[in-house]
Amino acid sequence: MGKLLDEPKYAVVDPAPSVSKTVGNFNVDDWMVFAGVTAASFPLGYLAGAQRSPAFAKVSGAMARPSMWMGACLGAVAGFMLAYQNSSGRLMGLKPNDAEVRQYGRL
Repeated sequence: MGKLLDEPKYAVVDPAPSVSKTVGNFNVDDWMVFAGVTAASFPLGYLAGAQRSPAFAKVSGAMARPSMWMGACLGAVAGFMLAYQNSSGRLMGLKPNDAEVRQYGRL
């Protein structure tokens, strides 16, 4: 386990939450961040693959769809990591966590 350099400003619910507890603690905002970042990465990946260059002038359209799906995968990972960071921060007392204190109680 690593050492936190920041002192918790809020009540600590779990100083070292497990992955299952952190994912189970996702609230609506966390799911919206996850879905929003994933959804925004589809068009960004498509646009990145559709850029025309001399080497891929004939196949730039063929690159757009695979790039879109790769961008979506990367966006999903990024969205999950942001949601995970927010959820674990609330459990460790680094972010406002009134709902978690009511739900789990304080250690």
